[in-house]
Amino acid sequence: MADTDLLRQLSFIEAACCEDESHTGSGSYCLIRVFKGLDDETWRSIRADLDMNEWRAASLSDLAQDMGEIVREASDALLHQFLVCEMERARLCQQPLALALIEPEVEDALEIVFDLARAQLRSFDHATRLSAGQVAVVLSGTPLAAAERLLGAMLRRIRQVSEPSLVCSAGLVGYGGLVDLKTGALIERAEEALAEARRMGGNRLEVAPSADAVLASRETLVHAREKHFLFTGKNLHE
Repeated sequence: MADTDLLRQLSFIEAACCEDESHTGSGSYCLIRVFKGLDDETWRSIRADLDMNEWRAASLSDLAQDMGEIVREASDALLHQFLVCEMERARLCQQPLALALIEPEVEDALEIVFDLARAQLRSFDHATRLSAGQVAVVLSGTPLAAAERLLGAMLRRIRQVSEPSLVCSAGLVGYGGLVDLKTGALIERAEEALAEARRMGGNRLEVAPSADAVLASRETLVHAREKHFLFTGKNLHE
């Protein structure tokens, strides 16, 4: 691209940013252009010669790492949003869910563990990578006992198909919608179970007590079971 073309495009962008505020957003965008063969020393020289102090440069590897961090932080937010919907469904319909956190012993194996876990999920489940180096798995409509079996099978499959065999620890917690609970509290209980798995030597699954069993009084649990039976004719999952 000729220099005049680049200057014309930059001028057009600058003019668009200076239009009436009602037609422009309040955020900022990073515009990226890749120059093959450009190194750090050459860039510093060009930046000084052309007074380009507002311009920033990064290698492709650094940029990929930064983008990876941004994607993982976004995944953390998406997990909270998904849990908000599923936990509301659990409260309204008495359909339990389970949350698991899987952490590989080797940090570089996170992508492999994520791909293997996602391949074993049902269509209505959810998995995402977290910024803490863990894979979060939400098993919708699944009682804790069934979730423990599913996650145990998932971990065995991860160890079987990976070469060399991946060592993972996991923490699991269930939620049945019997008490009002924030997403952060549920994630914290899963983190505690994961920490216990690591403390016990790793390469194992630890199951935390159901969030409902910990927080709900006996009267609350009895009332919820009776109410569920009256409306559905079925006993509530323990």
